[in-house]
Amino acid sequence: MMTPGNMCEERMKETDPARPAFRASAPCEQPPREPQALCQLLLEQLPVGVFHKNPEGRYIFVNSCFCRLQGTTAEEYLGKTAQQVTAGRWGREVAGQTEKLNKSKLLNEGARHHELIMRTGQTIETEEHYSDADGKVRCFHAIKGPLIGPDGTIIGSQGVLLDISERKQAEAELANERHLLESLMDNSQDGIYFKDRESRFLRYSKSQCERYAAGQDILGKTDFDLFAEEHARPAFDDEQEIIRTGCPIIGKVEKEVAKDGKVSWVLTSKMPLRNQAGEIMGTFGISKDITAFKEAEAKVERMHKELLQTSRAAGMAEVATSVLHNVGNVLNSVNVSASLLLDNAKKSKISSLARAVALLNEHAGDVGAYLADDPKGRQFPVYLNLLSEQLTKEQQQAVAELELVRENIEHLKEIVAMQQNYARVSGVTETVKATEIVEDALRMNAGALARHEIALVRDYADEPVLSIDKHKVLQVLVNLIRNAKYACDDSGRKDKQICLQVSKHDQWVSIAIMDNGVGIPPENLTRIFNHGFTTRKNGHGFGLHSGALAAQELGGYLSASSEGRGLGAVFTLKLPCQPPANNKAKIAPAPAKG
Repeated sequence: MMTPGNMCEERMKETDPARPAFRASAPCEQPPREPQALCQLLLEQLPVGVFHKNPEGRYIFVNSCFCRLQGTTAEEYLGKTAQQVTAGRWGREVAGQTEKLNKSKLLNEGARHHELIMRTGQTIETEEHYSDADGKVRCFHAIKGPLIGPDGTIIGSQGVLLDISERKQAEAELANERHLLESLMDNSQDGIYFKDRESRFLRYSKSQCERYAAGQDILGKTDFDLFAEEHARPAFDDEQEIIRTGCPIIGKVEKEVAKDGKVSWVLTSKMPLRNQAGEIMGTFGISKDITAFKEAEAKVERMHKELLQTSRAAGMAEVATSVLHNVGNVLNSVNVSASLLLDNAKKSKISSLARAVALLNEHAGDVGAYLADDPKGRQFPVYLNLLSEQLTKEQQQAVAELELVRENIEHLKEIVAMQQNYARVSGVTETVKATEIVEDALRMNAGALARHEIALVRDYADEPVLSIDKHKVLQVLVNLIRNAKYACDDSGRKDKQICLQVSKHDQWVSIAIMDNGVGIPPENLTRIFNHGFTTRKNGHGFGLHSGALAAQELGGYLSASSEGRGLGAVFTLKLPCQPPANNKAKIAPAPAKG
């Protein structure tokens, strides 16, 4: 049986009888002992493709790895030139057109290399690529050089082919990953950085460098080179803690103070940087600049405080207005009493008593005879009796009016004292029954409610206790009761009524003010707490808004509901029994009933 090696030898004899034959591969039943056989066995077993060409460029040796890499057999190469291999293998359509073109190009390139080596004796190192029939790209690292004979002359060319397809693919993937990383580092608006175990910068994004070092290189530097101790020290301590424990820091807000004192804010996440063995070799992190956000937040906070101050002033104005209403009502009563006393004093019969005394003085010498014998004298006791009754009646009326004046003055003192008490304790948390604050609000509106003939209904199912700023609660309730009074007045109905309901659910207290007034249209329920919104002709649109803000500041919320026009409304103030640690309640009206 003829082996590929025998076939090669026979072809060599046919093409060049004077030249010794080379075997491509031959089975070895006995371990070869001749140096040439040992060399051929070595070449055959190498994990790289090896080929030899004679001076005419004919393949005179190809090892098994070469055939495997080319996807062919030794018979298709031995004794042929590259052009003959191309014509023989691809002269007929036995493979994909892409593979044919690529392979032909490579073989023609190989022929050119052979010619150059034969002429110059130089060694050529190159990479060769082609796509096979499946579209898979193959890549070879080829080293080609002269084949030197015993006499030192060039008797052909030889080469080594190493399949580096997987390595090239890995390099391409690595290059792609590097490109992605470079794109991220160059274009990210967030600061991205890698640090070693001493917190020195190993790699950093373009924005990181531009922001903190004005574009200067910060490689090998630390935060101590860029920031003041106020920021650099805690940042360094955080990174050393990550290196020690392996625990990341996610979403930490950091205040950065530069060397020049400039302050900025970042949202930072830092993680441990590990090598392939899993050992921590440093840290890496991402810092998002939130300076603009923090400045806007501070501005909003300032505006919120100003709004709360305005709200408190408006609330105090509401309470003061109610106080003035009550004071005015009491003063009206005092004025009526004073006018009545003045009129009674002007009409008093006390002058008649003076005339009677003068008449007696005229008859001082004969008073007895005058009273007994004189006709006028005899009427004198009856006159004195009638005068006594009249003066007693005048005294009683005067005493009654003065008592009323005294009571009204006491009422004024109570109103002023209550206002002073609330003004004094404003901002101070006190423990008080919810019903007591409701009653104070009613007393402050008592005169107006009585004047408008509005019936009050109290529904105090509970008497829950609140730990709260009484003044803020009072300002909300005074405003709500006044609004309910206006709603009842505007309705034009005779059975005007306001119901006040106090209840407790879990750790919340609800104070509801329900009226049977004009009601609230559905389209207004979503706007009723907006600043400046009002349906009253002379309203300023701040009362409900300030009340909602005050409720929020207390940790609760204010809601409104109504079944529609002419069907009354319900305003509910919901407050926590204990003051919350952080007041974040919403200001939102409840949906309309039904």
